[in-house]
Amino acid sequence: MDPTTRRILLTLFFLSGFAALLYQVVWQRMLIFYTGSDTVSISLIVTAFMTGLGIGYLAGGRLADRSTPQRNLLLFVLAEVGILLFATFSKAILYDWLYVSGPNADGNALVLYLMVFLVLLVPTFLMGVSLPLLSKAFRLSGEGEQAGLISSLYFVNTLGAAFGALLSGVVFVRSIGYADTIWAGVVCNAICAVGALLLRGKVSVPSSSTAPVAPVTELRPLVWTPRLYAWMLQYGLSGFAALSLELIWFRVLETLIKSVSITFSLLLAVYLGSMAIGTKMGERWAKNRPAPERERAFLWSQAVLYAYVGLSFLTFIGAIFNMGGLQRLWDYFKSYEPDLSLHIILPTYLLIPLFLMFIPTFLMGLSFSISQSLIQDKFEEVGRKVGALQFVNILGSALGAWCVTWIGFNYLGSGVMVKLLAALALLYLIVLLVRKHVRRGVFAAGALCVVAVVLLLPWNTDFWRRLNGIMEPDRFLYDENESGLSIVKRYEKRGELIGVVFANGLGQSSMPYRQDPIHIELGVIPVLLHPKPVDVAVIGLGSGGTLYGTAARSETQRLVCFEIMSNQRGVLAGYADRFKDGALDRILNDSRVDLVPHDGRYKLTVSPEKFDMIEADALRPNSAFSGNIYSKEYFTLLRERLKPGGMAVTWCPTPRVLATMREVFPYLTQVEGFLVMGSNEPILIDDALIQQRASDPFTQDHFKQAGIDIDAIAAAYKGRIQPVEPGPSPVDQVNTDLFPRDEFSLPYPWEYLRKKLGM
Repeated sequence: MDPTTRRILLTLFFLSGFAALLYQVVWQRMLIFYTGSDTVSISLIVTAFMTGLGIGYLAGGRLADRSTPQRNLLLFVLAEVGILLFATFSKAILYDWLYVSGPNADGNALVLYLMVFLVLLVPTFLMGVSLPLLSKAFRLSGEGEQAGLISSLYFVNTLGAAFGALLSGVVFVRSIGYADTIWAGVVCNAICAVGALLLRGKVSVPSSSTAPVAPVTELRPLVWTPRLYAWMLQYGLSGFAALSLELIWFRVLETLIKSVSITFSLLLAVYLGSMAIGTKMGERWAKNRPAPERERAFLWSQAVLYAYVGLSFLTFIGAIFNMGGLQRLWDYFKSYEPDLSLHIILPTYLLIPLFLMFIPTFLMGLSFSISQSLIQDKFEEVGRKVGALQFVNILGSALGAWCVTWIGFNYLGSGVMVKLLAALALLYLIVLLVRKHVRRGVFAAGALCVVAVVLLLPWNTDFWRRLNGIMEPDRFLYDENESGLSIVKRYEKRGELIGVVFANGLGQSSMPYRQDPIHIELGVIPVLLHPKPVDVAVIGLGSGGTLYGTAARSETQRLVCFEIMSNQRGVLAGYADRFKDGALDRILNDSRVDLVPHDGRYKLTVSPEKFDMIEADALRPNSAFSGNIYSKEYFTLLRERLKPGGMAVTWCPTPRVLATMREVFPYLTQVEGFLVMGSNEPILIDDALIQQRASDPFTQDHFKQAGIDIDAIAAAYKGRIQPVEPGPSPVDQVNTDLFPRDEFSLPYPWEYLRKKLGM
């Protein structure tokens, strides 16, 4: 293959990887409306995506070995065209059909997985087919060069994926929305298909080759030697560990960062970009090296990878806890709000992720290239080996995702999982010793270091307490499970110790409720306005403040509270018991309250039940997935779930929220931009009636328990509740499911720099 052809081929596969990750970002967002946006549902989507890829790898490997190079290139063209066609209609399939009118799984994980797997099978299968096909689209002069081509393809594809993750989340979605972002991927697939088709004339077989010109109809079976079984086991373990580490890193980093809408895309870009760099370095290093040296380097790379995982966490936790120069970061980890100033963004979005992830993911990529140079010794088996090994790797990744989600987070905790993954270094040190690649003294020293790191790493409670900026054990409560990390930190405020609730690092609200009147008022003002709120639904528990406010009327017979983090109630109950918070204990044990641990929007979608009032607890508009409860489609759903005279209530943090509500409801009332209430019928505003309802003995007793003067609150809002004229709003002032403008309204990175430099 001449250099120009090689560069073109690699560019095309870069674009293929770019499109694949772009699609994953977009399709995942479309699918969460069908599955829900909780952690388990997202893991389900990712697993279904990987399953299709794995099947594609396996089938593609066999197909590649049965075909000539020219035919493999043509099959790659057809795969890109197939992906392009699915992408073109993907919104209609994944959102318009599956979400709007697809089968109601009602939270059944198996049904949801099967549906997502089936709708994604064709495009993910075709994505998986691509690497084995291109691995044999050109036959090079030696097996070493063939392995180098595979590594180069993997490098550019992974690098393209990194850029796809970065640009889709940071640029495209923010600028044109999810639906139109798909067209960027379609263009990439079209370029790949046309470019690869034009390369067919460049396919040639070296004169020294004895490869058949016609397709091979009868394949010689792979010889399953102990060596090949060992590589299969290694690839499976590598996939398992890689996905496990990704989930742990992302949970830790989103907690430290206090994630916003673009956090996931940025972290994924660091993860994939580092792996791509390692793949390229491994390809260059392995070239012309003797096999024993490559094997030794591979085993050492694995040992160092896992040892570094433990050492980096140990170093980071120790430094952040003890070094005065890092006090600013320590204070940030303790704090309530996200800070998007440059002096916080630089360490949290770049330096800390690189410190924790770069070396391990670099070594993952490096070891892939080295392993390919050791495995690929027969051209006629290249496709099947690539396909089978990548299939096992994907299978291990899927298993890792489910094990970490269902077992690791629930029963072990992130701190213990870091210890276990660091301990894997011992396994590779033992293999190094058995294979005679290391002296006994070096082995003993290395094993001793690994054991020391594992023992010194903090256990779960200290692990999370230190990463959350708390020194005193009695000021920290937490629970970690598959749904997230729920925490209560104790701070001093106005001479009183208060409990502040955090969900995955983000401050939510606080206790006692008299110290956090905003959430009480979010709940109580609408129920005082409603004539008879019998059935009330609240999306989000937080500290229970908004729920407590909505529970103020004796007429209310049922309060359904949807909370996406299933461990939130347990942490609150522990806090109420330890610190004798009577108001919190009252709302948690109120017989009218039905706490549903699930995505509230999802449950409202799949259930036909109707309510007198539906309210979402306050959620920052730039938080990940916040657009799901500030969109036109969400407000339309609420309108359909209201009883006659019912009210939909939302916090109103931006003008777009009000504009979006105006698009949906014929009758609107607002409290000076603080909250907005919409209804299908006129909303009666009567300050005297509100004051009368506040004076009800049940309501008075309810707020007395919390030390809150409800009469003062009712008086403070006298004259502030005003009707809003309905009517259409400009398109760019409306949030939709697939263009949540508020969620992605953060300044671009270069805008930070420009402001910092005074430009």
